[in-house]
Amino acid sequence: MRRKINNATRSMVILLVSFTFTKCQKDDNDVGQTDARILSSAKEWFKAYESNGDNFELLQNLDYKWNDAEIRNSKDGTKTIIVPVNEAKKDATELWEQKLYIYKLSENNYEALLFEIFPNGTSRSPEDLSIDSATFSGYIAAWDLKKGFVKTASFENGRLIENGTVKLVLKNANTTGKAPSGVACPAGIECDVDGGGTTDTGIQLKEVVVYNNYQNPSSGGYIIYNGTGSGYSNYTDTGSYTNHGTGTGSGSEGGEDQSSNATDPCAKIKAQMAIANITAKIEELRKKTNLKVETGYMQSKNGPFTALTGASSTDGADKINFKPDANTVGYLHNHLDPYDKVKANGDIDPVEPIKIFSPNDVKMFVILILNANRYGIPISDTYGTMVSSSATYQLRFTGNINIVSAKANSIIWDESLDKAYKEIMKKNGLEQGFLKFLNQKIGISGIELYKIDASGNSKKTLDNSGKVTTTNCN
Repeated sequence: MRRKINNATRSMVILLVSFTFTKCQKDDNDVGQTDARILSSAKEWFKAYESNGDNFELLQNLDYKWNDAEIRNSKDGTKTIIVPVNEAKKDATELWEQKLYIYKLSENNYEALLFEIFPNGTSRSPEDLSIDSATFSGYIAAWDLKKGFVKTASFENGRLIENGTVKLVLKNANTTGKAPSGVACPAGIECDVDGGGTTDTGIQLKEVVVYNNYQNPSSGGYIIYNGTGSGYSNYTDTGSYTNHGTGTGSGSEGGEDQSSNATDPCAKIKAQMAIANITAKIEELRKKTNLKVETGYMQSKNGPFTALTGASSTDGADKINFKPDANTVGYLHNHLDPYDKVKANGDIDPVEPIKIFSPNDVKMFVILILNANRYGIPISDTYGTMVSSSATYQLRFTGNINIVSAKANSIIWDESLDKAYKEIMKKNGLEQGFLKFLNQKIGISGIELYKIDASGNSKKTLDNSGKVTTTNCN
């Protein structure tokens, strides 16, 4: 009887082991088949997406290594397909790499970003060069295949330390002989076409293949990195930086959907002007317009103001340093009355500041909008205020944040805006000239001009004939 029991036990153990092995093998097969379906679906979607319309010029004809793709969950839980790229490099020893991130949002619903990784740490071991390494040091840039540059940042030991922008420095064929003649700046990125960008103090990330040919890549310039300030609170490491929602075409970087910002600015301004501290600051700035140095304040979402640093102006241009942080909702500053500047030789140089927003003011406001979006601050709360001895104006935004994200880099780094602004203002009245400048040179629908007045606030727009229309706020 014992032998029969032992034999029965032995048979049961063998059966259990066999069942367990078979189940594990089946689970592995199921996982493999599921991943294969996800990869196949993502690849099919991407091929259709890539071929639908024009792509950003610097990202044309990339060689995606689909056989080496991997599927993982991003830090925010989004199913993500990561596809390496066979990079076109002038020198095979270059360490930078490209990876396509495809985010699976739902069944047959995807979004994509291309990340470029530029290690610059002292270690050259593969583990430290990887974007997944806790000790990664270097730069990461994100690109939208259709719109171009999205964002870039600097990392040290796996932590984000600074955000930045990038610029394409195009070589001049007449001086370098390396770029085809007539190379134009691709839409979606700021360019320097002065023949080499020797005045740019940024960090060169890579040599750019403008005309992609993997047998004989043609160099047309360089990608230059310039830092702009401290890191964003919700981008702390490489994992959070490559999460979905940090630059793709929909949603917001702060986790709140602010793609449409339709809150009534008139109501916001009315509530703001009821705050004694705000009106006191505006009056203080108005009384300082007879000085020769601009002054201003940056406001926190919690209420407190921080003084902005001003410097002596030589031509009426803005000299206010503005670096928003995670709590910044707006800024106020003044434009000065005309004054005479005495030159070193004793001559008098009249300075006539324009008493409405300048190009730098608009750039500051664009930065403020993006900053609010990244930190989850309601964009309807953000504002920019200009105070002069004759009037107070405010900028508000009611448009689509994705349009701002797509155009911000080209606006912020456009040094030609000052000249264009002066030419437009010479030919038009104060409000008319500024509104034409917004429409013709900035081109972001939703940046709106309001005049703040004790007798009543109003919105300023242009009608079809180009004349200023005033709409009173209720």
